Amino acid sequence: MGFNLFVLQGLTGESIGRVALAAAPFFLLMCLAALIISVWPQIALWPPTVLSG
Repeated sequence: MGFNLFVLQGLTGESIGRVALAAAPFFLLMCLAALIISVWPQIALWPPTVLSG
């Protein structure tokens, strides 16, 4: 995550703080998804189960 912020900062010319602030909602969504999958792993295991028959 940090390297991606650094690359975006280099590409846009914005300050690293502004880039990090703009990326914060997406980081929080990733954390929420990781929490949901760790609490209910069946969510991640459901598609392979359905596809394998």
